[in-house]
Amino acid sequence: MKQSISYKQLYLQSQQQLQQQEAVVALLQQQQRWLTEERQSHLRQLNDQKQELVQGARLLSEAQQLINRQATTIGQLQEKTGLQQQLLQEQDEQIKTQQQQIKQQQKDSVRLKQVQYELGMLKRQIYGIKSEKRHVSANGDSSTPVQQLAMVLDVDSWGSCQLTNRRQVGAHLRVAHVTSAHVPGSRNALPEGLPEELILLDVPDRPAGARCIGHEEQRQLACDPGRWYIKVIRRPVYLVASEDKLNYRQLIAPLPSHPIERCKLDISVLVLLFIDKYQYHLPIWRQQQRLRQYGIDLPYSTLCWIVNRVCETLRPLWHLLMKEILASGVVHMDETRYRVLDTTKKTGKKSHIGWIWAMMNPVQRIVCFTYQKGRGKKDVDHLLKGYTGNLMTDAYGSYTKYGRQPGVVHQHCASHARRYFAYAMAHDSARATYVLDNFFGPLYGIEQECKAAQLDYDAITEKRQAEAVPLFNQLRQWLETELPKVTPRTPMHQAISYTLNHFNKLMQYTTDGMLAIDNNILEGQIRSIALGRNNSLFAGSHLGGELAAIAYSFVATCKLQQINPNEWLPDVLRRVVDCPEDKLITLLPQFWKPISSSQQKSA
Repeated sequence: MKQSISYKQLYLQSQQQLQQQEAVVALLQQQQRWLTEERQSHLRQLNDQKQELVQGARLLSEAQQLINRQATTIGQLQEKTGLQQQLLQEQDEQIKTQQQQIKQQQKDSVRLKQVQYELGMLKRQIYGIKSEKRHVSANGDSSTPVQQLAMVLDVDSWGSCQLTNRRQVGAHLRVAHVTSAHVPGSRNALPEGLPEELILLDVPDRPAGARCIGHEEQRQLACDPGRWYIKVIRRPVYLVASEDKLNYRQLIAPLPSHPIERCKLDISVLVLLFIDKYQYHLPIWRQQQRLRQYGIDLPYSTLCWIVNRVCETLRPLWHLLMKEILASGVVHMDETRYRVLDTTKKTGKKSHIGWIWAMMNPVQRIVCFTYQKGRGKKDVDHLLKGYTGNLMTDAYGSYTKYGRQPGVVHQHCASHARRYFAYAMAHDSARATYVLDNFFGPLYGIEQECKAAQLDYDAITEKRQAEAVPLFNQLRQWLETELPKVTPRTPMHQAISYTLNHFNKLMQYTTDGMLAIDNNILEGQIRSIALGRNNSLFAGSHLGGELAAIAYSFVATCKLQQINPNEWLPDVLRRVVDCPEDKLITLLPQFWKPISSSQQKSA
């Protein structure tokens, strides 16, 4: 029993084990299926991954090829970029070069305009009217005479010009002229007081019995060329016995005073040479040629020496004239070049450009010139150092130092400011016309009105303060407004800048009626030096320049004093030698009084 039970248990146990094994086998089989499926899935995944890898490798290969192509393209682009950069650099250089050329062309254009402007001014100086006056036409338009290359007359034949009436036109005081037609057969009146020479022309082969019923006269102005003669001064010599009859003394009349001792030329010849050279600007060489036509052959050196000695004789009077001007308290100054020969130069031209400085008192109407080697401050320091009073000049820098001296009232010439606008007419006619017609025209019109009314200095001051000062204030406002609108370095910009920089000194004349508005009266006296300079070309030395300045001083002063130099000079040359030093001032043209014939005989 116990054995059967054991078999049964064994069987059951085997059955259980078998079932367990079957379960295990089933489980294993199931796991095997899962593994198989999983393996197949992995295989599929592997296949997919292989395909992806193959595809990826293909894509990588394509990408690599693309990268290679792109690298090739990039290389080509880099080459192109390098070429483009090179081209850009070349273009930049070309642009810089073109910009430099444009700047240079702009400078050349400005310079060309400046040269054209200067050429126009030069043509105006040579061919045109130098007057800066503004003329108003019948329709009210104003114009500036720039050129006068042709002259057109409105009459068929010449006539006589008569003043008929005076009227106020715009801001200028004008004189109306009426030209009358020429009357055939009329003649200008001959000068009165001249000696007459009668020439009788009778009829040749007059028939017998002819009866004279009258006569016809033709009056002509005639002249006899310079009459040269020998002037013989014969002085009787007397012997006078003393009281004891033992000694004798000689009596002889003294020779007339002569500036050059033992000179064989009379004072009349000295005056002729002097006046012809410094008043009529006839060089000594031409005078020598003219004398030879009369049969008089004098050496050139002798003629030069004679003229120089006359100037040296006048030097003491010249010093007094200079002192009179500096002591007057009202001095106008200007300068002009004067070429002289300079033998001290070892190389280059044997000439030197010196300067003649002009000083004038317009109230006393006296002028004095002085020659200096240069044009700097040091050249007039001996004249203006310590000067006190009114000083009228242009804006030249050498005057600035002396204009700042204590006691000096420095005034600038309004004509110089006006001249800038007159020269700018060709560049900016609108602005230039506006300034000239609305400001400078009325300002000069006020001066003409004062002169025409013969106002005294106080009345002139009041009129200037009432009428001229408001015009200056308006002018200053206009200049300050227009200056920023004008292109720099142009004639109009220079005109506006010059006027603004010197505005207060340009207005200075309005504070005193004795002061002049400009320096034109002195510039007019300098013209004679310019004429002589053009004819003589140069002086023989620096001393010659000094002597020329002395001569021009007295010729100009005589002109201002309305004295004939042919009357003043011979009288002074006869008196200056024996005149006391304290009486020399009476020989200056402004104080000179001619000696009567009776006084001359008694002298």
